[in-house]
Amino acid sequence: MGRKKLSFMMRLQHYSLLMLFCTFLGWNPNLLAAKNAVDVPASSDDKAVNEQKLAQLKQEIKKVKSLLTANKSRYDSAADALKNIELAVAESSQTLRDLKQKLEQSQNKIEDLEKQQAVLLQDKEKQQSALAQQIRSAYGNGNEEYLKLLLNQMDPAEFARMLSYFRYLNDARTAEIKQLSVTLQKLNDLREKLTQENLNLSELTLKAQKQVEHLVSQQQERQKIVTLWQAKVQSTDKQLRNLLSDEKELQSLIDVLRKAIEVFFPKETLKGLKKLKGKLMWPVAGRLLHRYGSERYRDSMNWHGVMLKAKEGAPVHSISTGRVVFSDWLRGYGLLTMIDHGEGYLSLYGHNQSLVKQVGDWVEPGEVIAYVGDTGGLSSPSLYFEIRHDKSTENPAIWCR
Repeated sequence: MGRKKLSFMMRLQHYSLLMLFCTFLGWNPNLLAAKNAVDVPASSDDKAVNEQKLAQLKQEIKKVKSLLTANKSRYDSAADALKNIELAVAESSQTLRDLKQKLEQSQNKIEDLEKQQAVLLQDKEKQQSALAQQIRSAYGNGNEEYLKLLLNQMDPAEFARMLSYFRYLNDARTAEIKQLSVTLQKLNDLREKLTQENLNLSELTLKAQKQVEHLVSQQQERQKIVTLWQAKVQSTDKQLRNLLSDEKELQSLIDVLRKAIEVFFPKETLKGLKKLKGKLMWPVAGRLLHRYGSERYRDSMNWHGVMLKAKEGAPVHSISTGRVVFSDWLRGYGLLTMIDHGEGYLSLYGHNQSLVKQVGDWVEPGEVIAYVGDTGGLSSPSLYFEIRHDKSTENPAIWCR
């Protein structure tokens, strides 16, 4: 009887905490329950409804971040400074990446315009040559041929044929003149576009140079803060406490996200990773620094994922289809992306330089979701990669080939 009562009290406490969490995020538990009772997976005909629901889910899931701010008590000034500078560096890195992409697009556009210009110049030369030949021929003959035709008392049928021939020549000259005029106008338009695109390229190049200088300055500032951060956690006890706290916060965040996934995301949408075991691609090409299950800190902690050393700025790819459920900075993991693959499977990608996807975004296998970095206080660029199923972590080496 005592055990039953205890079990009932634990379930009641769990239910109360869930209701409190929903209220904290601004969700109505009764409405959500009713919604789950009547909702069915949307068909392809309900695309507009799906998009509206996705937008709503995106806004609701973002509220999960408020849980992080509720735990500010252990975020000392060094941690706050590290978070702020790394978010600023991430924004600058993404801005620079966007500028480089625009520069490349502008250069490609200029190359394309120059090719068009070369073709038009060739057309212009051919048209001018043909027209010049016709003008020389007409000038050489003058009006004599036409006068002879009028004065010659030839057969009427022959006269009509010759008259049509002269009209054809005249029409051909007129057409050549019109075509040359069109070509010259196109060339003029192209020159204007090229001039504008070259100006655009110059402006983008200048912006990129300034952004590089700004980013270098931010990275130097970050290095100072990282040095301060590492000095603060130098003692053995504090290092262990921080690692355990980081791990606990990650687990709490995952628990909260799982509840949100159960409430909002239809189970039929994603099929998990079970059938893909041993077939998944690694999220980034790199050297394995720390294996799953190996010692992380003096027999007190083991690695729940793997650390892959990779080139800074290298693209990080999603291992499978899924939906982004977290995309933000988290202490101990830096800029972190979490993807729900359905059926209780999650993949985590930490210490990124910048994040590409936002909460609620769908991703496909191999799609770029972030770029390799060293956020979270690392001294060199690496990717932390983890796979979870329900409450257990999985060895990525068994899943990826």
